[in-house]
Amino acid sequence: MYACAIIVLMAWACLPIRLSAASTIRIATWNLNNLHDTPGQALRSRAPSRSKRDYAVLRRYAKQIDADIYALQEVNGPKAARRVFPTAHYQLFFSGRHGVDQESKRRSDRIYTAFAVKKGRFDQVVKKDYRALSVMHAGRPTRWGVELVITRGTTKMHLLNVHLKSRCFTDSLRRARDQHCATLSRQVSPLEEWIDARARQGVAFAVLGDFNRALDVHGPRDHLWRAIDDSEPTGLRLFRYPFQRASNCWRHTANYHENPIDFIVVDGRTQSWVIPKTAKQWDYSPNDRDPKRGLPSDHCPLSLDLALPR
Repeated sequence: MYACAIIVLMAWACLPIRLSAASTIRIATWNLNNLHDTPGQALRSRAPSRSKRDYAVLRRYAKQIDADIYALQEVNGPKAARRVFPTAHYQLFFSGRHGVDQESKRRSDRIYTAFAVKKGRFDQVVKKDYRALSVMHAGRPTRWGVELVITRGTTKMHLLNVHLKSRCFTDSLRRARDQHCATLSRQVSPLEEWIDARARQGVAFAVLGDFNRALDVHGPRDHLWRAIDDSEPTGLRLFRYPFQRASNCWRHTANYHENPIDFIVVDGRTQSWVIPKTAKQWDYSPNDRDPKRGLPSDHCPLSLDLALPR
């Protein structure tokens, strides 16, 4: 975060000084690639197993990013999340599907969406499940959305954590050629409904997570983006981070994909709180990369800083 100081008519260069912690927050999204709670055990087929060192690397990056709110995807449950976000410092808010699956022992993909929220940063945090994003695919439900309503002082903001259906990154959603695109197309309407409802309420909001959609490839013509950024209700306008910028995640490796699929999408009110040039994709150091296992994760964290009104 940056601030410029002007002293006695003399303009000084911008210095990298941290703005007041009371006026700013950092939000982030991070897909943790099948994070299991047990060292040496893979969560499911083709998922990586992790050593104690692997968990320590994730904790180090979480400390470096230093976000107040993390939207997490592909985490097996609270026990796994606590390996990266210890309860001494974070509150965890998991998708209710985790509890349903545990009780019913139903067949699922064993990965869940969740929020990790730094303690002491907000006056109130309320979690809600958004089950409408869960549609059936090949006999099992897709992930639920998780909504978080945060309050600090007189400022309130709604955040929706999403992990949409994979393997339909650029293909048509209107004339779906396979099950993956057909499933993702069924998630578009409930996503739009959540956004439109928040817009009608006149509240600040953000949708963040793994969209599994390369939105920059088709730009404003992308079927998913056209549906949610359609100026309805009147005056609705969305902004996304990153925007028309190639990914740096896993660059110069076989795991590199130029077009990002992880985004933070905000409405106009939240956009007015965005601190310029703070959107950041956090790539992993070459010393920490394990390309064969896709670790620390096959996704890189994305963060954005907001200056909340006092």
